[in-house]
Amino acid sequence: MKIIIGLGNPGEEYTNTRHNVGFAFLDALAKHPRLNSVGEDLSFTIDRKFQAEIAETQVAGDKYILAKPQTFMNLSGKSVRAILDYYKADPTDIVIISDDLDLPLGMARTRLSGSSGGHNGIQNIIDEIGTADFARLRIGISDKKIGDTESEHPYEKPEAKIFVLEKFNDREQPIINKMISKSADIIIDCLTHGEQLVATSFEA
Repeated sequence: MKIIIGLGNPGEEYTNTRHNVGFAFLDALAKHPRLNSVGEDLSFTIDRKFQAEIAETQVAGDKYILAKPQTFMNLSGKSVRAILDYYKADPTDIVIISDDLDLPLGMARTRLSGSSGGHNGIQNIIDEIGTADFARLRIGISDKKIGDTESEHPYEKPEAKIFVLEKFNDREQPIINKMISKSADIIIDCLTHGEQLVATSFEA
């Protein structure tokens, strides 16, 4: 079983915002031909026991669950914990997709464990499931005004709280689209080949 969870905030007003790249990634994944043996996009439906939008499919006998928590970003862990409990899954079965202000736009990074890096959604997952040992894909959204810090973490800056809830502009949107497409290919290649995700960085 593979559980891929994209983080974001529910509601039309948050669509295409920087903080919602996890949702955008899952939308792209739902259209990926490697996950659509019948040639149709996977559809998401609300599952209240998970407090999430869920899509399911099977590839070569393996079940794939795509989940968008609807708890709002800072309470993402409640949904993740409910999914793990229901499926009796281990944290090593999940991949969390999130935005990252430590990385510039056009870069992404995979990690198998580690701290939240100041990301409240990731921190809430760690708090709720009791471990930081889960894979995550961090997609860069930073610009120099926010990303270049000295002592204060980017997510703690007052301007960051506004920045992450803004929509990508016309210059940024093609870059993030390319980054999401490339990231989806990498994640799918790894999972469908039964390989262990490795810690790495890459560019769009």
